[in-house]
Amino acid sequence: MMRTHTWIATTGGPHLLIADEELQHWRGIDRWHDYGNPADQSDYGRACRVTTWLGSIACHQRSAVVLSGDAGDMAWYSNGLDDRGFLVQWLGVDDERLIEPALRVPQLRELLESSNAERLEFETGASGAMWLIDASDRGYDLRSEHEVLALRPGSYLARAAYYHSTGLAIVVREICWISPLSNEVR
Repeated sequence: MMRTHTWIATTGGPHLLIADEELQHWRGIDRWHDYGNPADQSDYGRACRVTTWLGSIACHQRSAVVLSGDAGDMAWYSNGLDDRGFLVQWLGVDDERLIEPALRVPQLRELLESSNAERLEFETGASGAMWLIDASDRGYDLRSEHEVLALRPGSYLARAAYYHSTGLAIVVREICWISPLSNEVR
């Protein structure tokens, strides 16, 4: 089956969504020993200790968003503007063409708006560019597949839920702009 989106894989750990301004400070597996040991303060070790679909860990002057909880390639489905879209994690998909219509069904909207959906607020940097990478990569030397999400600078709400239908099992993380950056003049 031909894939129409750029699907980002990992080496087994979580994905990471990180602001362009913070990317060079992400050290990935540098100094990594054992993610199960809380004394391991490597970037990758800290990211691996996040077990939910949405988590946040410190990185330099901001935070990085950890996308964990399940193993599977991830792709960005933009709304065509720069203020929202979906990060879709491939768990079991018979045909990639099933994904886009699923992102518009009322059942998914209900899941994302339910009290069971995970939620996390985060900020982009001033550029708005957010990198989707393998958390094991070093930001200054990306070796794995990666993608840059061109977002409107500001604060975002991410909501995550598991969705399945015939031939489709995905984790959907909806990303929505909520306000300008906290340090911007309004």
